[in-house]
Amino acid sequence: MPSFATPEPILADLEPVVGNVRIVAGDRTDTVVEVAPLDENNESDVDAAKRTVVEFSGGTLTVRAPKMRLLDFSRRTRSIDVTIELPAGSRVQGSTGLGDLTVTGRIGACRYKSGTGHIRLDRTGELKLHTASGNIVVEHADGNADISTSSGRVQVGAIDGTAVVKNSNGPTTVGTVADSIRLRSANGDITVDKAESGVEAKTANGSVRVLDAARGTLTLETSLGDVEIGIREGSAAWLDVNTGFGRVVNDMTASAAPGDATDKVEIHAGTAVGDIIVHRS
Repeated sequence: MPSFATPEPILADLEPVVGNVRIVAGDRTDTVVEVAPLDENNESDVDAAKRTVVEFSGGTLTVRAPKMRLLDFSRRTRSIDVTIELPAGSRVQGSTGLGDLTVTGRIGACRYKSGTGHIRLDRTGELKLHTASGNIVVEHADGNADISTSSGRVQVGAIDGTAVVKNSNGPTTVGTVADSIRLRSANGDITVDKAESGVEAKTANGSVRVLDAARGTLTLETSLGDVEIGIREGSAAWLDVNTGFGRVVNDMTASAAPGDATDKVEIHAGTAVGDIIVHRS
C-alpha cells in the first residue's frame, strides 16, 4: 500500500481504464493508495492490480492501470478497485472506460470522464464531468460547472458559479445556482429549485421547472411537457409565454409597472403540448 508525505493539497491524476475509484479527502498530511482486484478470484483482475503503477512526484500522484489490447475478445475483465486517501483541497483529474468515481470530503478542481459509470462527489471546486452512461451526483460545486451525460440522472445540490448541464436521456435536478445556468435535454425533466440569476433550459420531451427565480432572464422551452415558474416574493416579473395545446395559469398580480421591486425576472416560456404555470415561490 503506497504512502507519500503530502503536507499540502496535491493533484491526483488517474487512469484506471476499467475499475472503480474511491477518494477520501480529509485533514491529513499524507496520501495513501490501495489498489485491489475487483474480483480476487479473477486472474485478470489480480494481474491488472499488480501491474498498476502508482507514483508521486512534484506534487502529482499518478495512478495508471495496464491498458487493454485492441480487439481483445477474451473474457478477461482486468478490473480494479482504487482507494485514495489524500489532503482536503486536492485536485482530481482522470478518465476510465468503465467504472465509478466516488469522492468523500472536499476536493479542489475536478475533471473526470467515464465511458460507463456513475460519478458522485461531495464538495468540489471548478468542475468538468462527463459520462456516456451513468448518473452524476454532486453535493456542492464551489466554482463553475460543466456536466454532461448521454444517459443517466444528473443531480446537483448547489453551484456557486456559472453552469452548463447537458443530459441527453434522463432527469436533471439542480438545487441552488448562484450565477447563470444553461441546461439541455433531449428526453427528461429539468428542475432548478432556486435560481439567483438567468436560466436557459430546453428539453424536447419533459417538463421544465424553476421553482424560485430571483432575477435575470429565464428562457424555458419544451415540446412535450409543462413549464412551471415560481417568482420570489419582492421580485417583479415580465411574461412572454405561449402554449400550443394547454393552459396558461398566471397567479401573479398584473401591474403596468414593477413598482418598488428592485429585482426583475424576464420570462420567455413555451411548450407545444402542456401547461404553463406562473406563481409566487
